[in-house]
Amino acid sequence: MSIIPRNTLLGICWAVIAIAVWSGSLVMLRLGVTTGLNAYDLTALRFGVAAVILAPVALRRGSGTNRLKPGGLIAMVVAFGAPYILLVSLAMTTAPASVAGALNPGTMAVFSVLLGRAVLGDRIGAARGFGLLLTVAGIVLFTRAGGPVVAGHLILIGTGIMWAVYGLIVRHAAVPALNATAIVAVGSAVFYLPVYLVVLPKQVLAAPLWDVLMQAGFQGVLVSVLAIYAFNRSAELLGPVAGATMPALIPVVTLGLGFGVLGEIAEPGQIGSAVLVTLGLVLILVGKPVMRWLQIRFQRGVIRTPRA
Repeated sequence: MSIIPRNTLLGICWAVIAIAVWSGSLVMLRLGVTTGLNAYDLTALRFGVAAVILAPVALRRGSGTNRLKPGGLIAMVVAFGAPYILLVSLAMTTAPASVAGALNPGTMAVFSVLLGRAVLGDRIGAARGFGLLLTVAGIVLFTRAGGPVVAGHLILIGTGIMWAVYGLIVRHAAVPALNATAIVAVGSAVFYLPVYLVVLPKQVLAAPLWDVLMQAGFQGVLVSVLAIYAFNRSAELLGPVAGATMPALIPVVTLGLGFGVLGEIAEPGQIGSAVLVTLGLVLILVGKPVMRWLQIRFQRGVIRTPRA
């Protein structure tokens, strides 16, 4: 008997893709806001490029479900579209990528479980409950280990809650992965780009062309198309709680990328806290099937009749 079902393995594969891209995205955002671009430029590049790619999907397929009302559409765009990425980009001006890699997905995982329980009646169970406690402990310790709490820390906690709300909406309305990706991209472009062009400060014209193209490709294609689709697809395959809490490896991966790409040196306390968050999220993700497998193996061992 396999410890983890086939759909869970496929979901984890999609999750790994999203984790790799999102971890790189946090580092790229930090690189962007500390070089020639500002948070408003990065948000415009991300959703402007993604909207061009996904507009045909949005026009042809719509939301893909009759359970999503106009208010839900707007909430999806706000919770995981331009406002979300703008806030994350602003947070990165004061918080290092390693902090974002722990606080954002860690908060998202905790509130995904809590919202699922409160709104949809999801059962948490012992394994996921313990994972939840580990994650909360890791977030608290990481915040204390990372020095004084700055505005970026609080913003990242807020964006984690927004991400959890988005996942709850997509799951409750049963929005297909590709449709959800298109809704976020096109909706963000429609609402955000006019404001950006007319009102918001811009540095994109003065930035090096290579920086602009690199951010447009990474943020607009890999993050806004591939990673969001991978996240939604993994949520479809992994189920109610696990799908929404799948970014289990983002803290450690982001720590490594932050060191390798940005030269950010993590303190021992930050490393330990990030590992604690990761262990908690892994337990939330696959704790239930592993505990079931261990229980079955234990029962078989206990009741097995000895040979004469």
